[in-house]
Amino acid sequence: MLSNIGGTYKSEIYNIQDNQAVVRFVNNVLSDMDPLLSSRQLTELNNVLQIAIKNYSISSDKEIYEEIDYNEVNTQLLTQFLEDKRLAGLSERTLTQYHDVIRYVFNFLEKGANEVTPEDVRFFFEYCIDERKNALSTVDNYRRYLNSFYNYCVANGLLYKNPILKIDRIKQVKKIRQPFSVTEIIYLREAIDNLRDKAIFELLLSSGMRVGELVLLNHADVDFNNRTVIVHGKGNKEREVFFNELAKVSMLRYLESRKDTNPALFVAHNSPHNRLGISGVETQLRNIGQRVGVRVHPHKFRRHFATALVKKGVHIEQVQKLLGHAEIETTKMYIVTDEDEIAYNHKRYVN
Repeated sequence: MLSNIGGTYKSEIYNIQDNQAVVRFVNNVLSDMDPLLSSRQLTELNNVLQIAIKNYSISSDKEIYEEIDYNEVNTQLLTQFLEDKRLAGLSERTLTQYHDVIRYVFNFLEKGANEVTPEDVRFFFEYCIDERKNALSTVDNYRRYLNSFYNYCVANGLLYKNPILKIDRIKQVKKIRQPFSVTEIIYLREAIDNLRDKAIFELLLSSGMRVGELVLLNHADVDFNNRTVIVHGKGNKEREVFFNELAKVSMLRYLESRKDTNPALFVAHNSPHNRLGISGVETQLRNIGQRVGVRVHPHKFRRHFATALVKKGVHIEQVQKLLGHAEIETTKMYIVTDEDEIAYNHKRYVN
C-alpha cells in the first residue's frame, strides 16, 4: 500500500537537522493547504506542525529528493485507483480509457501526481483543444477522469489535494441529437440483408439495452414467452428488459437458421462462429446506415427508445429503470423534448 505522498511518503525524503529545511518544509505544507483552509485553520495547522516536527530531523538534501521515481509513484497510484474501479464493476473498456487518459496527462506534464497544479491542468486542456483539436466533450471527459482519480487518492489518504477542484466543467454548444425518424427506420430495415443483423436491430430498437449488454446475452437467457431478458448493466447490476413481437420473431428466425453450438445469442457469421463483440455490432450497424445515408450509433437506439416512451406517456422514472441509469439526470439527456424538436425543425426547414 502506497503511503501518503503529501505526508508519510514525502517525510522520508527529509533528514532532520537543518533548521532552514524545517522552515521550508512547514512553509511548503502551508502553501499547498492555503487554497483549502481558512486563515485560522492555517494558523492551527502551523502550530500542530511546529509541535509534531520536534520529533523528527529534516534536511534539504536534494539528492535524496531526486531519488524518488515519480513515474513509479504515478504507476502505483493509478494501479490502486483502477483496481478500486474494477471492484466497483467498471468494464475493462472503461478502465482502459481511464488508464490511457491519466497516464497520458502525467507523461505530458512530466510530473508526479502530487506536483500537478491547476495551472498544469489548464495548460494541458488548452493543448488538447488548440493543438490536438479535441472536441470540448472529449476534453471534459479528460477532466472527469482526472477528477475521479484525484478524488480517490485524496479520500484514501494517498494525496492531500485535488488540482481539478478549481477547474470548471468544460461547456460546449448543445447539439440536438435526434432519435430515428419513422422514415429512417423504414430505410434501415430495408437495408438489412441478413437475419442476425435484423434481430440485433429490432432488439436494440424495442428494448433500449446497451450494446455491451446485448453481446453478453446467451440465447438461453431470453424468455420468448414473456418477451423479457435479464441483462447485466454497468456495475454488474442486473435488470429486466422487454422487447416487442417483431424482435421476438426476428430472433427466433435467426436462431433457427444457425448451425453452430455456441450458446451466445449473437455470433460471427464465419467459423468458428465466436460471440459477437461490441465493435462487431457497431461496425455492422454503421455499415447498414451508410447504405441508406443514415447516421447510426448504438446510443441512438437508446435515445429513440427513451423518447418514444416519454411521448407515449410513460413516466421518466420508469424510463430510467428500463435504461438502467443510476441518475435520472442521465435519462433526461437521452430524451428529445418538444422544445428541442421545435428548434431542430426550425433550423432544418426554415433556415
